[in-house]
This record gives sequence, C-alpha cells and structure tokens, in this order.
Amino acid sequence: MKRILSVVLLLLAVVGGQDHPLALHPAEHRGLEVGHHNQLFSDQRVRLVPRMNTGKHLERKFGSFFSEKQDIDVFFMGTSHVLDGVTPMELWRDYGISAYNTATSSETLGMTEQILKLCIQTHKPKVAVIDVYYIDKPDDLEWTYSYRHLFFDAVPLSPAKFDAVRAILPKGEWLEFMMPFSLYHSRWEELLSGQSARLVDCEPFMMGSEMRVGHGDPLPYTRTHDVAADELPGEAALRRIIDTCRSNGIEPVLMALPAPVSEEEQMEMNRAQLLADELGVPFLNLFDEATGIDFTTDCYDYLGHMNPDGATKLTAFLGAWLSERYELTDHRTDAAYAAWNEKLEQYEAYRAEHWPAASGT
Repeated sequence: MKRILSVVLLLLAVVGGQDHPLALHPAEHRGLEVGHHNQLFSDQRVRLVPRMNTGKHLERKFGSFFSEKQDIDVFFMGTSHVLDGVTPMELWRDYGISAYNTATSSETLGMTEQILKLCIQTHKPKVAVIDVYYIDKPDDLEWTYSYRHLFFDAVPLSPAKFDAVRAILPKGEWLEFMMPFSLYHSRWEELLSGQSARLVDCEPFMMGSEMRVGHGDPLPYTRTHDVAADELPGEAALRRIIDTCRSNGIEPVLMALPAPVSEEEQMEMNRAQLLADELGVPFLNLFDEATGIDFTTDCYDYLGHMNPDGATKLTAFLGAWLSERYELTDHRTDAAYAAWNEKLEQYEAYRAEHWPAASGT
C-alpha cells in the first residue's frame, strides 16, 4: 500500500498544477515557483550541492516524538533559538510537564505552520508555544530549504505530508522532500560534495532539544521597545497557526527569546504584541522578563543561541509560567510515563559529561 501511495503522490507531483483536486488554495502557495525549474527531473536531480544526509539526525531529533505512546502536553516550536533554549527534560524534572521541542534551524513561520499541522496528527498538545524570531522572514528563502529535510524526512508518506510540502516549497523541490529515496539521494550528494555536518546536537532522550556547549562573544546590544510600523512577512502564517491551534483545542502562546540582536530585529519581534492583543493570545517577550540571562555567559555563540546554562534559565522561567497559567498534569509519578524518568537520567548524565558545572566550560 505504501509503495502504491508513493507512486500516486509522485504522479501528482509531476503533473502538479493548481487544477489538481489536492492542490492548495492559491493563497497558500506562497513562493512556490520562485527561482526554480518546473520540471522535477531537471538538473536538480543531478546537481552536486551540499545537501546533508538527515537519516541519523532524524532519530536524534524526531524519533522520540513519533515513537512516544503517551500524551505530549506542550509543543515548543520555532527557530534554532528555541532548539537551543528550551529543554523538555528539565521541564519534566522540575514540573512533570511532558513537552517536546519541535524547533528546527532557520524555520520560517510558514514552516512552523506545516510542522504544527503534521505533528498534531500524532500528538495533540494542550499548549503550543510559538517563536516569533523569524516574523520578518518570507517562506521562499532558498537557503532555508535544506533544513526542512530534518522534519519532512521524519514524516511518513501521506496526503497530509504532500499538502505540507506543496504549501511550503517550490514545485522543483517537491519530489526530493516527498519521496523516501530522498534520504539516499542526499547521502550520495553529501559524499560527492564532501559535506558532512551534524545538523543538530540532539539525542533521543532530549525530546527534541539540543545541547551546544561553549561561550561566545555577543554582538553589541541595546534594548528597544519600539515597534515595526509595517506588516511583516510572517504575520499571515502566525494568524493561521493561531487559528489551527484554536480549531484543535490547543492554547497558542507567542514567544520571543532574548538574543543580542539589532534594534530593528527587536522592533520586528515587538510587533508580535500587536497581533497578540488583537487576537487575545499571550505574548511572552522574554527580552523584558526576569529570566536572569546574561549574554556574556549564557550563550555559546555571538548570535545569542543558548548554552546549557542559558537554556536552564529560560526553561525554568517557562516552566513556572506555564504551570501557573495552564492546567498541565504532573506526570512524574504516573507509571505510564516511566520511560520519561529513564530519559531524564540519560539527559542528566549526558549534561554532566559535556557541561560539568564545576568546570565552567
């Protein structure tokens, strides 16, 4: 059956076009044809570009999500700032909250929308916390496409996946992101191009988060509370994300994680408050909250991605805030969640090995 479905989806991808019954509404086709060939079997199939083999990364990042049998009550979604800054295992340790970090690098809000739609077919959380860091980014940024493999390659082939790929990627990319053999295709491209990079520093017991160690010299930073005047490319996707959450009984929360970014970038993220006020959605602007973050000690790079110390501070704040606002079950004594306690032991051992508190390194 899966082989038949693959053939059917391949034919649909080849014939493509908006006239097909599975085609999305034109408003959802943002950037589908920008700068790409329309023929799926054009030179894209043989170009030697630095694609990354995602097979080993899929298990580390999303394996625990799709294999988990118990309810996951909170999703943390967004860019690499969430990926590095929110640690589900520490939420579990301190609050008994079952959470998953679905964030991926360079994730536009349109991609967050598609991840949400596909993930809620496996787990339907009580709360979805949405990062607004890329509120200024359109979805048709070609340099973000390869990162989308990290999620799409983990999702089983289905009509829903087909809809998501069509919605967020140009037609010339559909086959690579839809078909199972794209993993092998990416592998030989990696070998021939000499590229072999670790996409995420995740392990299965981290429940989607990653741990990157070190200290970086942050960029110059001055806080501003000004707000960008014009509507930004990611706002339409944010509206759809909120609508998807509400139509599925999920509480949406918007969030901006602190980072030493420019005043312009802060103004763009500050603009999320206008949308939050309009739609009656909480907006956690952690630039202004008492998280205790110090960019000189809590980041592993100059862009403000959190090291384990920074992630612990942000996670502690988020855990307290979520526990006070929502009725989230403490699952720590639930025998059905025994595997989470085992994962916590693995996580704490890994952290002690890679980020020993006494060393300060």
